[in-house]
Amino acid sequence: MLQLTGIGPAASLAVPAALGGILAVYIYFFRVQQTLEYDDNGYSISKGRKEGQKHSWSELRECSVIRDSYGRHKVRVYVERDGQHFDIDSKASGVDPFTLRDYILGRIKAKEASTSEPDVFDGLEREIQRGRANWIADLSETFRFYQVSGDIFPVMARGSTRPKGFLLSRFVAVTLMPNYEVALYAHEVGDSEGAKTRVTRLVRVIENLRDEKNIKWSWLLLFNDGAPPSSVASFIEEFGNKDVGIGCIDTSTGRITISKNQLGVSLAKQMRLNQLIRDLKKRRARRQTIQAG
Repeated sequence: MLQLTGIGPAASLAVPAALGGILAVYIYFFRVQQTLEYDDNGYSISKGRKEGQKHSWSELRECSVIRDSYGRHKVRVYVERDGQHFDIDSKASGVDPFTLRDYILGRIKAKEASTSEPDVFDGLEREIQRGRANWIADLSETFRFYQVSGDIFPVMARGSTRPKGFLLSRFVAVTLMPNYEVALYAHEVGDSEGAKTRVTRLVRVIENLRDEKNIKWSWLLLFNDGAPPSSVASFIEEFGNKDVGIGCIDTSTGRITISKNQLGVSLAKQMRLNQLIRDLKKRRARRQTIQAG
């Protein structure tokens, strides 16, 4: 084999390496680097030396957190609900995507976002984005305070049954998995008086959305501080619609009441919601300990 020694060959290798490094720095700062700026009026995001998106909050109608095929989280803002949208990489300004989404939500939906909600919904959303629901579906987009027909769902997640992946896993998903649109809605049971009527209304709203948006499967996940009222428990256990699964979690014990259809069973077996409640209770206990100290 040819062996080269001496200063000449070393210099011939060093020059291309240095040029490659300079070129990489140039491409990053002039073509790739993103800069995000936002205030109470709106936001602007630029890429390299080019002027990018610029919108005021008054132009926007909705926002969410999405997880792309590489597992990265971004904030999606909608100019038209379920229509034209833009994705914001919050890492461009070093901001947590959930924090940025909440900031934006507070400016485009101030009344709903100011509502005080139990932290169980915040925990649920983050667990969905971390992949807790992957065995059911790829719920890659989550909303807070999602309003439909006068009802506001503290958390709404949507996606499809065809997961995103790399190479072989993506090939298997495309060739073997059906591509159904799916959605999960979370809400509180609320006061015992009229609880069954409220839950029934939520189910009807979800069924209407299913028909309007061509959603194949839907889940309604309810939270209650204590065992659900007997009327609600009976309604859930006797629920017969195969396209909607219902579950109600007692946040004090972690016990879950589910509909007997396959979608209801999947909430208990595949999403591991009992573990979610235990995690949230531990987190709450640590927070209370810190505050007391």
